[in-house]
Amino acid sequence: MDGGFFLAQLDFCPDMIYDHVTDRQGQDQRGPDVEQLPPLFPRRLPRPRVFRTRLVLDQISDRKIIDDYRLSRTAIYELYQEIREDIDPTTARSHAVPGIVKLLTVLQFLATGTFQHVLGGNSGVDQSTVSRHLTQVLRALKKCVRKHIVFPMGVEEHRKIKTGFFKIAGMPNVLGAIDCTHVAFTPPSDQEMQYRNRKMGYSLNVQAVCDANLKILDVVTRYPGSCHDSYILSNSALGRKFAEGRIAQGWLLGDAGYGSKTWLLTPITIPRSDAEKRYNESHISTRCTIERTFGVLKSRFRCLHISGGSLQYSPEKVADIVLVCCMLHNIALRHNLDIDIDIVVPPEVDITPLATGSDVSRGNAVRRQVIREWFSQPREAV
Repeated sequence: MDGGFFLAQLDFCPDMIYDHVTDRQGQDQRGPDVEQLPPLFPRRLPRPRVFRTRLVLDQISDRKIIDDYRLSRTAIYELYQEIREDIDPTTARSHAVPGIVKLLTVLQFLATGTFQHVLGGNSGVDQSTVSRHLTQVLRALKKCVRKHIVFPMGVEEHRKIKTGFFKIAGMPNVLGAIDCTHVAFTPPSDQEMQYRNRKMGYSLNVQAVCDANLKILDVVTRYPGSCHDSYILSNSALGRKFAEGRIAQGWLLGDAGYGSKTWLLTPITIPRSDAEKRYNESHISTRCTIERTFGVLKSRFRCLHISGGSLQYSPEKVADIVLVCCMLHNIALRHNLDIDIDIVVPPEVDITPLATGSDVSRGNAVRRQVIREWFSQPREAV
């Protein structure tokens, strides 16, 4: 085949560069009378990676930062300082993705629950890169969880929590409101039955305890949607602490699905006396703080709500996502960042038959004593 004809068939682009054909000593093999032609295998110039300037927080308004990332400028910078050693590039390459870009991209994903929204914004990275950054940033953020989510053990801390709950509706000695909420995801096909909840969807069943200000004091994220709420509590570290008496002089408030315990008060199924009715009203008003907490959490981080789509990750990574979102929720509260609650999480009582026995009997006795001492008279007359 004629060489000139073959070369004429090649498509040349303006962003290509060419090397002359040389021998091993770097000398041109074609001689002085041969026209200088491009090689048969042109090299394409690499495109530089561009991180758009709008990712620099100083160029974004305070309102937009909160809308896009759910945290304030100050909160984001503080969080970045906590984890920068784990997410900043370890290479000196000029086009390595900056740590702050990784953090912002992951925050926006958690806020929206979809990669497409992130990619349609200004992150300057593609979906596969976002996925890698999610793993790295989640791992870094998990190291900070114990700093931001902790159940207080001090007497003075307990007093403040009890005071906060008592101001709501006169319920005494409350150290936390407890409940579970489901986070939808798509499990591996061979594990579907394990994660199928009673509504026939697939989820993790997440237990949380909050204070009167909606701060999350304890969270358990690893149990599948098929698990009963009371089972999760009895197998959690916090549940064992209460059961063993390591946390005394107070109790949790839970729905009827948990069963009455000496350290967990539930509502009366059929209240008969005025005192029992007043107790139930106080219990409902006080315990609803955990439902509001779930509402704020899922409104702030749409990845946790079904409106953001079912998460397409392994159960372990979904558990990490939930845990990190709970931590970020507490950080947002500490920075006084309010959010409009457009997701209402209705109370759900697991109808699975409850265990009966001496523990429930003792719990009922404690509940009767509380009703007798605190709700025998209307609150105004106490």
